Amino acid sequence: MNNINNGKKVGILLSGGVDSAVALYLLLKEGFDVTAYHMKTVSDQLYLTKQIKHKVCCSPSDTYDAQLIAKKFNVPFKIVHIEDTFREKIIDYFINENLAGKTPNPCFFCNDYIKFGAVMDVALSDGMDYVASGHYARIIDGKLYKAVDESKDQSYFLASIRKEKLSRILLPNGNYSKDEIRRIAQEQGIHVAQKIDSQDLCFLPDNDLKGFFEDNGIRVQPGNIITTDGKIIGKHEGLPFYTIGQRKFGIATGGRLYIKSKNVEGNFILATPLDEVYEKDMVVSNVNAYEELPEKFEATVKIRKKFNEIKCTVTVENDKLYVQFEEPAFAVTPGQIAVFYDSPRVICAGVIEK
Repeated sequence: MNNINNGKKVGILLSGGVDSAVALYLLLKEGFDVTAYHMKTVSDQLYLTKQIKHKVCCSPSDTYDAQLIAKKFNVPFKIVHIEDTFREKIIDYFINENLAGKTPNPCFFCNDYIKFGAVMDVALSDGMDYVASGHYARIIDGKLYKAVDESKDQSYFLASIRKEKLSRILLPNGNYSKDEIRRIAQEQGIHVAQKIDSQDLCFLPDNDLKGFFEDNGIRVQPGNIITTDGKIIGKHEGLPFYTIGQRKFGIATGGRLYIKSKNVEGNFILATPLDEVYEKDMVVSNVNAYEELPEKFEATVKIRKKFNEIKCTVTVENDKLYVQFEEPAFAVTPGQIAVFYDSPRVICAGVIEK
């Protein structure tokens, strides 16, 4: 055990999954004094009334698992109720962005506003020196880096966190692969060693976006799907239910068409052939930078979590990033997140504006 950390207090964001459970174990092994913090983002009633189709976080079963993990390692356990803040910062944002014709990324902002925002504030006010989580990424010399295991890297979602917070954050799992984390969990007898990972939004456990809008008293209007020559080829069920680059939208067109854009004013979707869904540039706003940005720089950029990085040239002007891709990029989507890298190091991130 590394005794250099004896007496240093860490609040671990304990979700009830294998990643945060092993992160807790690794912190104890390093000699930290650990307290577990488990957040409740929505009412447990939601999970009792909805059919859970995919594994989501923050459910009643996760709370039970988190309690068992804290008990196993004999650390204090604290539930943090942040339903109101989560509603304001994440759910309302998700609704408003969708109604504005964009495709939001609530998990990105949850890390800034909720996990390393509201919950982190509680932990620090309790006297914690650091806050830790089971995310796969690294913090080196006050900068955010990809995880060693890039196949599990979560720096894309963590790039919303303000740089001044990084000095108070620990990410123990960043130097491990997922297989190694599960092996450690198995060796330590952690009961969630083989628990599946969370996949979807915690406030959409049934993955029913239409039902979600109905539950929130919002009537989404259907409209037309048109081609570039103005021909109506079918109807859409509501703009929030579609995204840029989507190919299957329930219409037999005789040829492969993809969604290129959504028009809120006219309540229509523009469908085009594949080659027209590629873009040469984009504008990024709400920039979160980890260093002083030069007026112009080269980087690679990831415009969705599962997309490959693209080489680009970035011009900084009036707090916005004007990005030229080295080669055209598929489905550049307003509302989604762009994260810029210099190899494993995160340079900055922001919201795709257009």
